[in-house]
Amino acid sequence: MNTRPATLRPGSRSGEMRHYLSGRPVNGGDTIELCFSGGWVTGRYEWNSEQSEQQPSFHCSIVVDGGGVVERVIEIPEDALVRWP
Repeated sequence: MNTRPATLRPGSRSGEMRHYLSGRPVNGGDTIELCFSGGWVTGRYEWNSEQSEQQPSFHCSIVVDGGGVVERVIEIPEDALVRWP
């Protein structure tokens, strides 16, 4: 699998809008990695094609003191570097 950084590219498949990463279609729930200034973070891609004007989102978990986990959702900027894990 291609793990080179790329950007999400809009496209369509069977008349439905979707995103592609390195030529491969990205589905809701797929695991991707998003590049932050400190390195790569693994999370889950989500996007609603019925609301295609909205940016896709990146869902990730942050471990906090005491062993808990906090879930966060980040809008993926248009030219953000992402890759397959």
